[in-house]
Amino acid sequence: MRRHFIKYIYSGIFGISFFLCLKVSIPSPAESIGTLDSEIIKKYQKIILEEPSNLNAHFNLGILYYRNALFDEALREFRKVLDINPNDSEAYYNLGNIFNKKDLFDDAIDSYKKAAAINPNDAGIFHNLGNAYAGKGMIDDAISSYKKAIEINPNLAESHKSIAYLYRKKGQTTESIQSFEKASKVNSKDITMLLDLASAYESNGSQDHAILTYRRILSIDPNHKDTKNRLAMLCNNKGVSLALQGKSDEAISAYKEALQNKEDFKEVYNNLGAVYVDKGMIDDAIATYKKAIEISPNFGEAYNNLGVAFTKKKNYDEAVSAFKKTLSLNKNHAGAHFNLGVVYSEKGMTSEAIDEYNEALRLTPNDLSTLYNRGVLYIQSGRLNDATADMKKIIEINPKVSAAHHKLGDVYQKQGHFDDAIAEYKRALEISPDLKEALTSLEDTYRLKEKKTKNPGSRGIRKR
Repeated sequence: MRRHFIKYIYSGIFGISFFLCLKVSIPSPAESIGTLDSEIIKKYQKIILEEPSNLNAHFNLGILYYRNALFDEALREFRKVLDINPNDSEAYYNLGNIFNKKDLFDDAIDSYKKAAAINPNDAGIFHNLGNAYAGKGMIDDAISSYKKAIEINPNLAESHKSIAYLYRKKGQTTESIQSFEKASKVNSKDITMLLDLASAYESNGSQDHAILTYRRILSIDPNHKDTKNRLAMLCNNKGVSLALQGKSDEAISAYKEALQNKEDFKEVYNNLGAVYVDKGMIDDAIATYKKAIEISPNFGEAYNNLGVAFTKKKNYDEAVSAFKKTLSLNKNHAGAHFNLGVVYSEKGMTSEAIDEYNEALRLTPNDLSTLYNRGVLYIQSGRLNDATADMKKIIEINPKVSAAHHKLGDVYQKQGHFDDAIAEYKRALEISPDLKEALTSLEDTYRLKEKKTKNPGSRGIRKR
């Protein structure tokens, strides 16, 4: 029989465990050895009885014992090989593999070093020496050993992978990615490794590279569920980022790719609807929000956004229904109260609109838009003191809101406080020189003041 040796290149480093070596319990020979191996073992044992110094018989018997997880028996045979030939690097190598299996890392390191001294150009020896160092927690020594293996064999994907995992353990994400990339060039079909590469890209903030890597995985296995879910999540995040940058068309493409990989991704439908609204594609937005609600009937944000879309189309009754559904799911949804206030205002339902703005401000007391809208309604309703309070609060929070100065000027004008009104209009124009309404109001106030000055009113005849 031909002489063999154990070439176990462990497949990587995962999680806390530094080198992947299956922890196999050692069963009894009767339980573990198959019929064929059992017969072959007996033949080698017979040869050894007749010829105790038969090196190949001891070596191959050690292989058979190792293959059947009989590690102590395998150790005995390889030691006999070394008794016969102290310079047998393959025997030292196999001893190292057995010691690794038994977590005897110091013995493994010693055996691999002896193997490497005899055969310094064997990449497998240095790779497994790296495994032993990693198992012992000697990360830098492990990396050095893996790099030596790669010097001998640049296409040893497992060494590149092992280095990548160790760099990740050290928190050196950039170096980890570089090693993963090298491994992926050698073994482009290793899905587990590509998943780890994609994860490393995500950790490094390289979203686009992560997306490309997940696409590579799907080109290998189009139905890889975890990859599809992760790619959908990243495409959604990318869509949000693009939408915030005003890149609507690119955002839509990203959201659609997300939905290709996860058809029931309700948040993506909600986000896609928002982009459609921004582009004025209201009917598309409505259909998209309805799809989100179909997936998740209690999706409050989708109902709220559906109401916004209906408002854009001036379908106020449908909008009211959508906002009320949002509030039935979450009575403290400030945005829905605000939006309902807007719709009621558009419908001329001033009292109801003010009530909704009050609810919104109960939840978000310093929301400038709500304060402004309520203040405008107060002006329209003749509640000038309440309007003054709202506009002053806005200015207190943010003195640069020109519209608040403008409306406060309107209140003062209605109250006949022309100098105060003029001062507020001027402040509005200082902040927003192109605010034509404030300029018109300022001119009107000057005329009213001049008219009052010229016609102060007659005094009655005083009697003695």
